[in-house]
Amino acid sequence: MNNWEELLNRSYSEYSRNLSACVVRGESGLLYPGVRIENASFPLTISASQSAMFSCLSEDDTPVEILVPPNFRDDRINYLSTYYKISVQTVDSIPNSKWFDPTVKEIIPGFESLKELQKKAIANESHFLVSCILESDNNVMISGVNIEFPDWQIGLCAERVALAKAISLGYSEIHSLHVGASAGEFISPCGACRQVLVEHLPYKIINLYHPDGTKTATTAAQLLPAFFNGSSLRI
Repeated sequence: MNNWEELLNRSYSEYSRNLSACVVRGESGLLYPGVRIENASFPLTISASQSAMFSCLSEDDTPVEILVPPNFRDDRINYLSTYYKISVQTVDSIPNSKWFDPTVKEIIPGFESLKELQKKAIANESHFLVSCILESDNNVMISGVNIEFPDWQIGLCAERVALAKAISLGYSEIHSLHVGASAGEFISPCGACRQVLVEHLPYKIINLYHPDGTKTATTAAQLLPAFFNGSSLRI
């Protein structure tokens, strides 16, 4: 994929129709795509720069450069590029390079895999490690971890990192979600995650792996009864 159009069309911009995409190059040399993911609760919109940066970081890779198309606008990119001291380059086409491929590593959802993933979490503010495994098209497993910053508004929970990574990579069909954390008696997505998840997988199974070794199966619709789906907001 070398043209921006294909990546831009992966954007979930149901409310504004403003397509947005960028690419982060990791220290590994891999490229990580990111697209804008809007939400009916508009402040929960995930920017393209967050999607791309957090895909890179969640794979334990270090971002070295952000590539953006002409006329790119993103309200998070200045914070993220300044925080990591990396450049933002405007390019007419995406350079030839190897893309991150989630199918390279086999992940089997469960207590052990979720615990292992938590080592990649960046939780310097809360010290609360969360991991997520999203099962998508053709049984492709896509991982996410919580990523935090001193400005808490910039970070995302593991569930939203996994979702943003999946959509940016072109995996729009989501079959199930698996979530675990390093502490707590009962693990459950936060309110923000519930609102985002209910828009993309309202009735798909979400498996919650609790620190005491028990597991609960639920759905986003059950976690957020009488949810607002934003159908009246769509253009």
